[in-house]
Amino acid sequence: MILNIAPINPPKPSDNDRKPFKQLLFFGFLIFLAVAFLVSTDWVEFDANGKPVLAPFRKAKLDKELEDLDNAEQYALLAVRNGEYPCFNCPGKSTIFLRKGQVWKYGVTTQGEKGRYRTWHIDNHLFYLMQLQGTLQECLREEKRKIYYYATHPENLARTVPLIRPPGNKQDN
Repeated sequence: MILNIAPINPPKPSDNDRKPFKQLLFFGFLIFLAVAFLVSTDWVEFDANGKPVLAPFRKAKLDKELEDLDNAEQYALLAVRNGEYPCFNCPGKSTIFLRKGQVWKYGVTTQGEKGRYRTWHIDNHLFYLMQLQGTLQECLREEKRKIYYYATHPENLARTVPLIRPPGNKQDN
């Protein structure tokens, strides 16, 4: 005797079964839109004539960022004492011996020494030496020149294995 057994298929949910989920999803989406609208428009205000203007906090942020572009510093971090310092460019080593006054890193900041490093550089026996004040573009150009030309710097050429860039610069920028 052969039994003909048909596979059992689970019942498909009806539209009534899905309705609460769809309603919840719909209301969730409406709440998301309302919150996004309220949050996303706080940077726009309207003047007495109904003209849209930037909110004061956004205007202040823009002014600060534009000012930063004009007031940057290119600096060097120099060894404060003879000793081992981290090296990101030393073949097969993670540290390098630097003499007092040797360059560890060249950099650029719009925040000044305290804004950029607080006390990190002091804690790590490094001296912050501002080398150029100018626009961000001028400082970035000078930083790039110094990083690339470090390969020809006398302190670097005196090494058994010269470095491609200062020990503290991970990249050419």
